[in-house]
Amino acid sequence: MAFTDFQDIAPEPLTLPINGKTYTVQPVSAADGLKAWKWIRESKKQDGSVATVEDVSTLLLGDTNKQLIKDHVSFQALNRVYQTVLADFTNGRKVAETIWETGGNPKAIAQIQSVRPDEADTTPTPDSTNGTKISPKKPTQE
Repeated sequence: MAFTDFQDIAPEPLTLPINGKTYTVQPVSAADGLKAWKWIRESKKQDGSVATVEDVSTLLLGDTNKQLIKDHVSFQALNRVYQTVLADFTNGRKVAETIWETGGNPKAIAQIQSVRPDEADTTPTPDSTNGTKISPKKPTQE
């Protein structure tokens, strides 16, 4: 089996609607992605300073971060964008969508993360319609 070109299977850029405007977050470059992973794992930048959530998110957002600030979006909206971008980068699109829609509701996130990959896109098999068999009881010894 030949592999499909990654461009054909890569997720679309994130598009996040805020106050009637859509902000697009482009895919992260390899260099920025590696830097972000290092910051997430070690919590330190190359200069030894602590890498904050905002540092990582700003790296991942690119120019979109500047536009959000220029447009004076609320801190609540900006924080939701940061959480969503981080989730998309670290856990994938389904988690990011849940973060965006629920604000990071732990129950909603746990629910989507508890679905096993082999069960995620399948319909459950219907139960047998043959009736219920009763197993014979073994005699108890006293």
